[in-house]
Amino acid sequence: MTRSWRTHRRAVCLLVDTSGSMSGRAVAIAAVAAAAVVLAADGRLDPAILAFGAQRTELQPQGSRRVPEELVGELVQLRGHGMTDRAGALRAAAVQLARATADERLTVLVSDCLRTAGGAPASALAGIDRLHVLCPLPTPYSGLAAAELARSGGGISQPVRRLSEVAPALTRVLARLR
Repeated sequence: MTRSWRTHRRAVCLLVDTSGSMSGRAVAIAAVAAAAVVLAADGRLDPAILAFGAQRTELQPQGSRRVPEELVGELVQLRGHGMTDRAGALRAAAVQLARATADERLTVLVSDCLRTAGGAPASALAGIDRLHVLCPLPTPYSGLAAAELARSGGGISQPVRRLSEVAPALTRVLARLR
């Protein structure tokens, strides 16, 4: 009998909502969440990171690695403006994740989940094995939308009301395996 240890390979894509509804403290929470993942990964994980509103900006493509300080600097400079196309962002995440060799393709969406453009986000989950949602400053409506979207993606939704809640919420979603 032989035994070998094998790690669970996971590809991660972070989607950071920078639409107008995510202005101020909400976009700051989203930027801190993304920066926390980048800094905590310390080279062990090179997540794709996309900022999105109506358009998408590739901050770090899947499989590449930027200098963490530069990436974090770009993240904390994000400002909320424009429309929200979550379906387009989820399709872009699936494209990023398809580039990775992984057992699980995970997307973490940091958004208030208010849709103002694009199609239904639940219809754009092909290529994503699990979708978790961090919902900054949730209202009753946005909290429900975040929970429904996470559930349709096989994940969980975590409300984040303060910066001090970012790390525990990220730990809960990233620690979940299939």
